[in-house]
Amino acid sequence: MSNAVIPADAHLAASAEPALLNPDVTIVVLTWFTFLALSVVLYKFAWNPILKALDDREELLRRSVENADKIKAELDHLHQTRNQFIREAEEKARNIVSEAKHSGTQLSQVIQNKAREEANILLENTRRDIKEEVAKAKIALREESAQIAIDLAGKLIEKNLDTESNRKLVHKLTAEA
Repeated sequence: MSNAVIPADAHLAASAEPALLNPDVTIVVLTWFTFLALSVVLYKFAWNPILKALDDREELLRRSVENADKIKAELDHLHQTRNQFIREAEEKARNIVSEAKHSGTQLSQVIQNKAREEANILLENTRRDIKEEVAKAKIALREESAQIAIDLAGKLIEKNLDTESNRKLVHKLTAEA
């Protein structure tokens, strides 16, 4: 390639390229001035409120974490206390059930003993009543037998019959009685 023929557009492209590498001083100064002015304005009006908000947020998070730790510790303590109460309640329930079983067994034995005593008393009273009734029946039977014997003897004497007649009469009267 030769240097003799250079198109017009190429010369413009070549001159634009060095401008990017060699910036204009006024643009650099204006850019720095704008940056510094914006930084001062932001520092004055935004930086302190932003830092304060961040500090407040950090404090809030720190307190929240502390509160969460306290709440967790309290929850663990409450959980332990609840478990202790549950264990005590279960123990009391077992004791109550055990005492109830023991009392029930004792009451059952007392009731059985009392029922046995009452049954024995009733049995003795019944035996005594039976003996009395048997004695009364024997007495009544003796009295009746004596009365029958007296009646028979009276009738025998009244009729004054012979021995054969007396036998027939005794059989007849015995059959009637």
